[in-house]
Amino acid sequence: MEKAKNHWFKELEENVIAVGIIIMFIMETVNVICKFLAPGWMGIPEEISIFAYIWVCFFCASYCTKRGANIIVDALTAKYPKKLQNFLFSAQFVFDGILTVFFIYGSVIFVAQTKAEGSVGVTGMPLWIIYLAPLVGFALNLIRDIQMFIKTIKLEKHCLPNLIICLLSTQVENSILAGRITGNSCG
Repeated sequence: MEKAKNHWFKELEENVIAVGIIIMFIMETVNVICKFLAPGWMGIPEEISIFAYIWVCFFCASYCTKRGANIIVDALTAKYPKKLQNFLFSAQFVFDGILTVFFIYGSVIFVAQTKAEGSVGVTGMPLWIIYLAPLVGFALNLIRDIQMFIKTIKLEKHCLPNLIICLLSTQVENSILAGRITGNSCG
């Protein structure tokens, strides 16, 4: 039973993204059909498709965090030793988590303002429901950041001591290459 509970959360992003893409495809197809058969209904399927797209985008951000897919961090850290890479990945998840908290705060304010205004879309759906997508997406992203941070720390049991050794050995190697340390100097 416990595995089933964890399983739905483990694949939450994938399922929401898949359903969202299916809804987008169906609604865009219906929109094209409405263009010729029922022009008065044309905006409704398009709006539903846009709403699905918004939710898919924010769940994709969380999915990328869960997968550890960050091309910029990968490109910057690929040349460093594994221990230093793990530290940089950990730092990235902490930084992303802090930034995500600010986005969550902004999302809460925006949803509250939209709800207070009572704005509705063409479909009649209150827009604050649609604008929950950033709030839910960022909250899920924060959870994934915490999970990935813990996973990265567990990969390297002695992260900080190994990092210090790694940094010191890199500095010593650089000093030897620069000629500042010779075989008979203490360094």
